[in-house]
Amino acid sequence: MAIFELRNYQMQPGRTREFIRYFEENFLFSQRDEGMDVLGQFEVVGEPDRFVWIRRFADMESRLRGLSGFYGGPYWKARRNTANEMIVDSDHVHLLRSLGPADALTGGISLEDRASEPPGVVQDGGLVAVDFYRSEPGGLDRMIQALESREGLGRFVTETATNDFPALPVIQEENLVVTISSRGEGEAALQVPGVEVETLLLRPTARSLIRARA
Repeated sequence: MAIFELRNYQMQPGRTREFIRYFEENFLFSQRDEGMDVLGQFEVVGEPDRFVWIRRFADMESRLRGLSGFYGGPYWKARRNTANEMIVDSDHVHLLRSLGPADALTGGISLEDRASEPPGVVQDGGLVAVDFYRSEPGGLDRMIQALESREGLGRFVTETATNDFPALPVIQEENLVVTISSRGEGEAALQVPGVEVETLLLRPTARSLIRARA
């Protein structure tokens, strides 16, 4: 199954929209050229200085090739100072493995399908929820089964392989299941007995491939 990074950035105060525009103008197709797919860009509801984005790799080997090629190449090096000056912290990153088809998140939509949308614009429509389910030790399989029938865009567990690109730190929590789904602003996450749930409620950009779906 595919490998994903769920990246949650703390931005300089008041600069999130500026960063989203710069990111979407420069780092969507350029990352795909290195074998990495940027699937979603989001503001966090209630946290205006946060930016969340999701990146997909075919496997850990292609992750290493893609990260090495992109961050070691001239395109990123010419733009990294502009990007990094808008970021306070970029180390809150969950490394995940999909439990289902990799295309389920986007419904098969491509970057070309969203290319006519203006960069840096955040939608007013439906919200996307990321729910983090944390079980007691030994409870992961039971929790996966409890969430198996939940309708949504995707389910993930932690990828436990060694992070072989240590320049980009990642979080690798045991006993974690992450679900991504469409969500109304007042709608609660599915509750699982004995399991803690933390939710990120996200507002997609106009160019995000991941959107709320009925």
